[in-house]
Amino acid sequence: MSAPAPYSAGTWSSILACGDAVEASFAKTGMLFTMGGEPTFIPHDPQGPEWNTAALGPTKLDYARRFARQLIETAYPGAMILETSGKHYPGEPLPRWALLVQWRADGQPLWKDITRLRGDTKEGRHTNKHAADIINRLAKKLSVSTAGILPSHDTANPDANAGYVLPLDHDGSTWITDDWTSVLKQDSAALFPGDSLIGLRLPLASLGEKNLRRALTVEVKSGALTIFIPPLSLEAYLELISAIESVFTAAKLKDAVLAGYAPPLDPRLPTIGFASDPGVIEINLAICENWAAYDRQLDHVYTAATAIGMTARKLQLNGRETGTGGGAHLVFGGPLGFASPFFAFPALLPSAIRYFQHHPGLSYAFTGQYMGPSSQAPRIDESTFEALYELEIACAGAEQFGSPHNFALFDLLFRDLLMDRSGNTHRAEISVDKLWNPFAGNGRAGLVELRAFETHPDRPAMSVVALFIRAIFARLAADPYKAPFIRWNGELHDKFFLPAFVWQDLSAICADLREHGIPFETEWLRPLWEFRFPKLGEFTFTAPAPAKSKKKPVTHTITFRQALEAWPLLGEQPNGGGGTSRCVDASMDRIEVSVSDVAILETGFLLVNGLPCELRPLEGTPSAAGGVRYRAFFLNPALHPHIPVHAPLLIEWIDKSTFAVTAAARWHVWNPRSVPYTSRPAKPADAIERFTERWETWPHTLGQPRLIQKVDFPPEGRHTLDLRRYSAQAR
Repeated sequence: MSAPAPYSAGTWSSILACGDAVEASFAKTGMLFTMGGEPTFIPHDPQGPEWNTAALGPTKLDYARRFARQLIETAYPGAMILETSGKHYPGEPLPRWALLVQWRADGQPLWKDITRLRGDTKEGRHTNKHAADIINRLAKKLSVSTAGILPSHDTANPDANAGYVLPLDHDGSTWITDDWTSVLKQDSAALFPGDSLIGLRLPLASLGEKNLRRALTVEVKSGALTIFIPPLSLEAYLELISAIESVFTAAKLKDAVLAGYAPPLDPRLPTIGFASDPGVIEINLAICENWAAYDRQLDHVYTAATAIGMTARKLQLNGRETGTGGGAHLVFGGPLGFASPFFAFPALLPSAIRYFQHHPGLSYAFTGQYMGPSSQAPRIDESTFEALYELEIACAGAEQFGSPHNFALFDLLFRDLLMDRSGNTHRAEISVDKLWNPFAGNGRAGLVELRAFETHPDRPAMSVVALFIRAIFARLAADPYKAPFIRWNGELHDKFFLPAFVWQDLSAICADLREHGIPFETEWLRPLWEFRFPKLGEFTFTAPAPAKSKKKPVTHTITFRQALEAWPLLGEQPNGGGGTSRCVDASMDRIEVSVSDVAILETGFLLVNGLPCELRPLEGTPSAAGGVRYRAFFLNPALHPHIPVHAPLLIEWIDKSTFAVTAAARWHVWNPRSVPYTSRPAKPADAIERFTERWETWPHTLGQPRLIQKVDFPPEGRHTLDLRRYSAQAR
């Protein structure tokens, strides 16, 4: 394989070798450790609510069908597409759709000709005549009586045929059917009102106790023949799929839709899911036994996305380049729920909880813009005040468990602690919703989900992140981590929202991995760090050498980067629907100022809007960094409505000997012209141009004298100058 950008051939070769070392480490401990993920994608030109906040919309299903078809054609020949029900949230009348790309693990084709299945949402040409023909052919193919086939109708329009119903099940040896007409006392099944598939609206409650309550249905939706598959075992499901394709082939039928129930999860039927999530299409990767398999699958998915005009990159109006905004959660577990490493090695989950708590860089380096206590993935020390104290007791309890043990009890050790402030167990950096949930049958999978990850636009970088986290688990499996929790207090955000300190933390993790025999290099994370914390601009100074000295002049650079900011959750407010809603205060932003050599601080000061920015040393290095927190927009509602907007920021370097401005620039949250953008950047180059112009050199104050005001840095803000505290001076 050629080296994938942004890595060189030599670097990628070392990354692959590191992947082998990780698997060798797992092999030594005897741990079977599977992985998966959930990258998300949007069109290159995302238009409409469905690509911003809404889960559903007019084009999303079309993209998903074309995406799935492209993936099968380029990477998984012999696979098929099943359309089924997805997530269902309160307030949504129906479940969202989901598409499943399924194939057989034994290498046998599940579906031979993908053109016989619909690959878009264009209006089809099928009719009820096709539906009647197919269901009769299928009954004969399965050797069941066609006498059980009956038409169906909507109660609002009893004279119109809505489709056909064939009661159908498999008893373990043969297919069986039933005659519903005598029980329903009519020749047509009256459907419940709605626009869902007729297989979901059957009058099952009207049947007798001995009647079969499963049925295959055939109908025409948007001109496409749609077959609804009832719940079946895997063996029966595979037999039915083969029969359906055989019937389609004999009838010379194309562009049909398979829908309904998938069989229970089984490693013999690997599956990639396509989910309709707010603003994105979410891809649920098939379970991977190792990182190499994950990397290959990720490559297939990104390649298919590119081919149909989708991307994992979002270009904001002001030129900021981000991920899609949807999650890219990493999921870890075992081949089957009972074989989960989190049960077989009870110290593994407590070790991960402790390790992540010790390293805030893991929480903030790879997640999206929406982060912190009110985000989708708050850290355990961002949830409730008591969480750390209680987790110490829980971790100690888990570490004392033997194996095997009570799975539900093990799950309950953490379920009520790994959650957000509202008690939502799904919204947690380390989520155990799918470990052994005693309240949900589909949550007993032995899986742990890490949610503080956002899809990266470049597949190799996204894959390296997954290797990094997998390497950490390999290290924890070999040497459980039992260090006590750190009480970060205010330092958690004040320090680790700054890029330099995040990088320092990531470097410490990589050094720890190398000490445990895993050769992971910190520089492999550089592309992700640069993407997460883009450079805004810089000041460069050349200090003259002392008189009669043979030393060369020294060049110093002050670098300004985008930092992180958590948006606090505001109180409940009435909404237009008669209920209440809560929003976040997204008016704040933060930048970082860093120097590679603290010697430059002996020659001058940095002022931001007239206030001094204090730079704190990075332990073990000659570098120093500090943050500037400011109000970027005036929003309503928001915290502190009395504080004005601080942007554009006036950034000045003051010479200590003269107290005069020697370098100055302005940083704009929008463009220097303060005019609205009419559309998003069309391509990354346009975004870079917009982002770059927001750093404006400012010669107008050069040479002006400045007074250095005294500023107090509170315990919660030693690393960051918060302009809101000094708004009178900072205007």
